Amino acid sequence: MYVEVIDSIAPLAAWFNGLMDVLFGRSVLARHIVAFFLIFLQASYIGVVFANKRAFAENTYIPSLIAGILFIFSFDTICLTPELAGAWFLLPALNNLFKEIEFREQRDESIFNLGVYISLASLFSFSYSVYLVGVVITLIIFTRSSARKYFLLVFGFLLPHLLFMSSFYLVDGLTPLMEYYYLPNLQFNSTPYISIRSLWVLGALPLTFLFISFVMMNRDARFSKYQSQLVQCMFLWLIFSVLQVLYSKDLRPQNLITLIPSLCFFITHFLLLIRRKRIAEAYVWILLLGTVSVSYFARFNLLPSVSYHLLFVPDVKPTAQKSSVLVLDNDWSIYRHHSLASPFFNWNLSHEIFGNPQYYENVIRVYDGLKSDPPDIIRDKDGLLHPFLERIPEIRKLYNKDGIYYTKKVSN
Repeated sequence: MYVEVIDSIAPLAAWFNGLMDVLFGRSVLARHIVAFFLIFLQASYIGVVFANKRAFAENTYIPSLIAGILFIFSFDTICLTPELAGAWFLLPALNNLFKEIEFREQRDESIFNLGVYISLASLFSFSYSVYLVGVVITLIIFTRSSARKYFLLVFGFLLPHLLFMSSFYLVDGLTPLMEYYYLPNLQFNSTPYISIRSLWVLGALPLTFLFISFVMMNRDARFSKYQSQLVQCMFLWLIFSVLQVLYSKDLRPQNLITLIPSLCFFITHFLLLIRRKRIAEAYVWILLLGTVSVSYFARFNLLPSVSYHLLFVPDVKPTAQKSSVLVLDNDWSIYRHHSLASPFFNWNLSHEIFGNPQYYENVIRVYDGLKSDPPDIIRDKDGLLHPFLERIPEIRKLYNKDGIYYTKKVSN
């Protein structure tokens, strides 16, 4: 990654995708099965954490049920993505944060592990780094932690990143790592794959339950000091989850899964405040049937206000059988039937190279990339490759031009 493939995906995300490709190839069904397994584990773990930390007046696994329901608010939440895998590490981080708030259990390893878990999550999706700021603010408000503990927290967060940077330094890849991973992910830009209006429609029912929960808790709830601190802590976690969604590099419904632990917490409090169990069960059925219905109708285009068309890759006709391609634009649909050749995968990063042929280092990058892994077909709509071929006769001899395509010559 970053040295041989130009992309801004997180390191653990790249390796995770590579592992899934080795195990299952391009099987979508296998990935859905693994995603279901991860969702089941996360929903179960949410209930265990809240039960062990006595977050409610009675021990209950209602949060696990609510989490299972909320995970299906959109069809793409059951897709196997790095965000789903990385969200798993946020739950142990939340558990260790509760340990710090609970004054009877404050140990150095819990604050160190808290930083490590957030760091590992950020190595799946860099936007999860936002939770480090959220945790620091939470600890300042609810604990009397010393400067030494904050140092342990930050060190725990930096340690996995420093290890990755050291490993790339050993292979002379530190500069590409900084250029293609850290710097692009530190920028405040996002690619929307769904409209804000669609997200509001998909999340309308859970947000309605959240609002009702706030009203009921403010009116009827009676908390101990510890439980009151947990309520405020989860409210801060909810706020930083929203900030994490806004900081994400692409906007998809699955980005909202980081809101689920907070929603489970508050909705469970609301359900436990209802004295009649039949009424509480009726609310659960409303949430279940309403969430499933909205998700189903949206998936099959029965809700005009929700559009998923940007989430789907167009099924284009293959240009040739089993050919490797290089695409010099943002249309990746050709990769549905063809494999990638050369390092230039992320066009937002590669465009800086192909858009500046006057720089010697860019000519060298293009030469090394096409020489090490020459594609069978190059699609060049904007004629960006031509200035490089003029400077690299060795590569120019390998291809014939046919319209916007360069096809590799067949060797005799």
